[in-house]
Amino acid sequence: MKSVIIVGSGVAGTLVARQLLKTGNDYQITMFEAGPDFEPGNRREWLDYLMTNKWPYTKYMDEPRKENKRFGLQGSRLFMKGGTTNHWGGWSLRFKPEDFELKSRTGIGADWPITYDQLAPYYAQAETLLDIEGDSDNDDPPRYGSKFPFLPAPYTLNDVPTINALEELGMSYSHMPMARNGDRCITTGTCRYCPVNARYSAAFDLSQLQAEYGDKLELRTDSPVLIIDMNNKKQARGVSFLNTKNGRGGSMEADEVIVCGGTFESTKLLLASTSSHWAGGIGNDSGHVGRHLIGHPVVSANGTRPGNSAKIEQELGFETLASRHFDTPEYQREGKSLIARFGRRSKTFLEREIVAGTSRSEIDAKMMSGMHFDFYASVEQFENPENRVGLGAGTDKWGLRKTEISFGVNAITEKVLRKHVENLRKILKAAGCKENSINTRVGIPDGAHATSTCRMSSSDADGVVDKDIRVHGTDNLYVCSNAVFPNVTAVNPTLTVAALAVRLAEQIDNALT
Repeated sequence: MKSVIIVGSGVAGTLVARQLLKTGNDYQITMFEAGPDFEPGNRREWLDYLMTNKWPYTKYMDEPRKENKRFGLQGSRLFMKGGTTNHWGGWSLRFKPEDFELKSRTGIGADWPITYDQLAPYYAQAETLLDIEGDSDNDDPPRYGSKFPFLPAPYTLNDVPTINALEELGMSYSHMPMARNGDRCITTGTCRYCPVNARYSAAFDLSQLQAEYGDKLELRTDSPVLIIDMNNKKQARGVSFLNTKNGRGGSMEADEVIVCGGTFESTKLLLASTSSHWAGGIGNDSGHVGRHLIGHPVVSANGTRPGNSAKIEQELGFETLASRHFDTPEYQREGKSLIARFGRRSKTFLEREIVAGTSRSEIDAKMMSGMHFDFYASVEQFENPENRVGLGAGTDKWGLRKTEISFGVNAITEKVLRKHVENLRKILKAAGCKENSINTRVGIPDGAHATSTCRMSSSDADGVVDKDIRVHGTDNLYVCSNAVFPNVTAVNPTLTVAALAVRLAEQIDNALT
């Protein structure tokens, strides 16, 4: 039997566990989660959200804190069974081949020690495991014949003015790949809390694994891991943890230790694990643990097009249209971006109007007065090597060390953010929105898409983990989270970390057999 400890119960940890268990080989997996247990798809919670618009996840978010003015955490992460997949949007896009060659192509940042082609088969497996609907005929980036498990959601009537505007401006567009089970989705428009678990959630996936594999998979909630214990410089012995329900500490040994705690908690755990073998924290002899923090700055714009006599109102609560027009090698040096039209932003929310007692005539008048458009662009940010995640003083309500952030914005990024705001403004105007109705916003990056603090590299002089996401200088300690990405790219990181998780499970199992 091979024993495996997984720190974190989000998508990475869950997929590693699933892939190892399904091999049929003899694994005993123990998963530690700092937050509480949680079962998704509760109809009572869903009705409360539908009727009151009170989000059920607030109590699982980061506690209030004084944050770096250029980088936010509050509300971006969830501490609970399933982690942040309980509230993620479901956007599931592959990185592009050039994203793995940033340094070679631009002279900025770092290259990945693996290529797109090496990761492509694992992207395909991850797309199936996450129940993704997408356009299998769209070969940018290359799919090499792999098929999505579900067809893409069709463009909506609300998408039509945007499509017309993009075509007028000569901008490309495509279906948004979404982690939605197309056989289960009931299109209620309340996708931020799905009552039927149609959106992929690691919490739901874990519940299925626990039912199928029984005591082969143990999930310990309310159990933050405090340090990784080492036998020597190369060999991880296991972990020391705290049970926050009873205040008791403990330790556990294992053959393999996999840290899947997201960018911040993975980094902090390595830094906190000091010993005579690793004076500055595990993997930190070259000082790279915690450095190179990058996130996705977000620009957004909204506006209103007068008139809507057909009373077009979107029922789907998720995005169906994306544009990767600015996510190409041509724009890589200045900072690429992904543009999406928010699916559930309109002048009228029928369920709220009904709950508020608004009359039919008032609802009709509001709907017919105009169509509201809301666009979002996530922008590739370039690293500042001195951007850092560090250990703060004291612990938070989850029993984890507090987070300290040092963050500044690269001048290239500041320039391209202004450019992408203007791109969104052009799309809104081409869609018929009046100039005086358009509002724009430049946001700061946050913890949801943070990367690079334990980045992959060919040598420990340049990073923290190797091409197999094993911590340099160790035999059995891995980091499987956004932290290992050398760069952030233009698109959401979830599918890529899922692909890395599938790849890691295969590597561990191949070593066993």
